[in-house]
Amino acid sequence: MADLNRELDNAEFSKLRRRLLREKGGEFQEEFLYSLRDDSHFLEFMKRVPLTGKGDVPLCPHPLTEAEYREPPVDTQMTLYDGWKMLTPRAACRSSFWGNITCRHIRRGQIKAAYLAANGTYADGAERIDRVLLANGEGRAKMMDNCVRTAIRRLSGLPEARGNRTVYVDCPFARTWWRERFAVQVGRGDVELTAKVRDIVRLNKTYWEKLVVMIVSRNSVMGSHEIREAFVSRLAEAIQSSDNQRLTESRWLVRGCRNLSAVQAVRELSVLDRRELEEIMDRIIRAI
Repeated sequence: MADLNRELDNAEFSKLRRRLLREKGGEFQEEFLYSLRDDSHFLEFMKRVPLTGKGDVPLCPHPLTEAEYREPPVDTQMTLYDGWKMLTPRAACRSSFWGNITCRHIRRGQIKAAYLAANGTYADGAERIDRVLLANGEGRAKMMDNCVRTAIRRLSGLPEARGNRTVYVDCPFARTWWRERFAVQVGRGDVELTAKVRDIVRLNKTYWEKLVVMIVSRNSVMGSHEIREAFVSRLAEAIQSSDNQRLTESRWLVRGCRNLSAVQAVRELSVLDRRELEEIMDRIIRAI
């Protein structure tokens, strides 16, 4: 299982991303966008980046529609994670790793390269690409650059512009793995709790991103898995049992974590047992 780590060469892939971002509306961006309209051309474009490592994880067992790729349904999320649960966080936090997985899905015909260009305005990536390439005037360069950035973010994440959180948030396959892993970890074998946490991480992209930032931040109190699991599990229970919908809004999640940090500043929470931790989390959540 340790050998299932084939990925795009990290240094070369980083060079390719930087080159794509260098000139807004330039020839290289245009070439990249044209390649997205044809899977074989896109895969040829990506041959600029060699592969490293050995062994590949399984692919999604069935083709995905554009909507399913952008936001995999719960059953697809669980299926993908089941096939990828042997992955280590060290591999799963790398843009180069997920870039290879996305390319493999395109090569197998499970998704289309044009899917990478879809965004909140254009659910059809191919339509967006065509509109950008046919555009005229001063705004064309910015449109091209925005479309290219979207495609890279979907392909693998774009750390040059979005930092480390981009893998967890922007790349659909990576986001699927991290969300399901988080739900399984917090659920600790409790099927009902796992489902409730799964609902939380799937509320919306902004909510998940705020949660990710709190978890991966070097100085975050949520970096402790005992504290993180207790807080999120009690939050999941509170959301399910309460009519107060503000708990599902990201700004209240941020407020709850700030309150948690304030408590942690005067009391070491990670040494408490699970029951004591949950009682404290309940009080923090009620105070949100």
